[in-house]
Amino acid sequence: MSTCVFCLQEKDKLTDEHIIPAALGSNLVLSNASCEDCQTQCNRSFEQRFLKGSNFIAMIRAHLGIRGRRNEPVFGFDRHGHPLTVAVQPGFPPIRIGLAAQRLERPMQIILADEHRSPISYYFLPNEIKRPILPSLFDTIIDDIPKTAHFAAFWADGDSLAANPWRELLEAFVAWSNNKTLLPIASSIASGEARVDLTLDWNTEDRNRGLAKISYMYALSSLPEQHRYSPAFEDTRTYILNGTAYPHDYWRKAPVLQWNGTYPGINVIGEHKFTYMLALVSNQGCLFCLIRLHNMGLFAVKLTPAQDSGLGLNSLSTYLLNKEDNGRYSLQEHNFSQEKANDFAASAISCGQL
Repeated sequence: MSTCVFCLQEKDKLTDEHIIPAALGSNLVLSNASCEDCQTQCNRSFEQRFLKGSNFIAMIRAHLGIRGRRNEPVFGFDRHGHPLTVAVQPGFPPIRIGLAAQRLERPMQIILADEHRSPISYYFLPNEIKRPILPSLFDTIIDDIPKTAHFAAFWADGDSLAANPWRELLEAFVAWSNNKTLLPIASSIASGEARVDLTLDWNTEDRNRGLAKISYMYALSSLPEQHRYSPAFEDTRTYILNGTAYPHDYWRKAPVLQWNGTYPGINVIGEHKFTYMLALVSNQGCLFCLIRLHNMGLFAVKLTPAQDSGLGLNSLSTYLLNKEDNGRYSLQEHNFSQEKANDFAASAISCGQL
């Protein structure tokens, strides 16, 4: 008999859980972790939508060239084969992108806006954008970011780009916005009669529960086994399984917060030198996980509202994606020393968001 890390019931058989999802090229697992009932509940209630119906994951897979289990590419189309569409967000004009379009009615723009979404300044993109499209493109366009800027909005009018180059452009824009501590906004992509509305899911429950599960699995993989079942994790376990509101005053709707300040620990690990990053940070009696999946921004996940005697730890791990001879992918894990992990934790705490 073994104990499930979600329901804490003893079961005759437990299954392995991926620490980082297999859809992101991961071969890292926590052995004998969950029972069949809990695994099925996670899969049906949020995990399939997080991994297959989520722009958050699809963008990473497209950028890194990670193929599906049937070796199909994931780039510019959803799992049904329809061109991706970003749903309209209020406050900004729409973007219309066609697969066979030839021209722009007006130049594409980046609009910087304040916390009330009122435009502050406008910047036009060049008529020709060379590939590969990197986040540094926007540094050549935007010469100054006002201190009052809170949002960065991407606006185009008219049919302009094929879906795949547009996807690269949007990925680079999101990465640039996150690195500049601006919240990215896009409007919509349309493609002939085939229109599928998908939201850029920066703040959806499926994304939050997916990130919470990754963080929880990483924490359990870093802890001695006897601390896996600590009552301090009870709220996180309940949130992952049921999606119920996180009951603490710190982050009321979910234990996940997108990092909007200065990135911690850059002097420790460098930026853009890893594919994924996971770190545990202990602060004020709470345990947090900091998670960054490729270029999709940094997130903080509150794992416990209070520590037990075995949860006061800091750790730092980075992961590089490697392509194997069979065309599949695996992650090369690098665990930093305790001294480096402590330095990273101190840097994160000094940023004031934990």
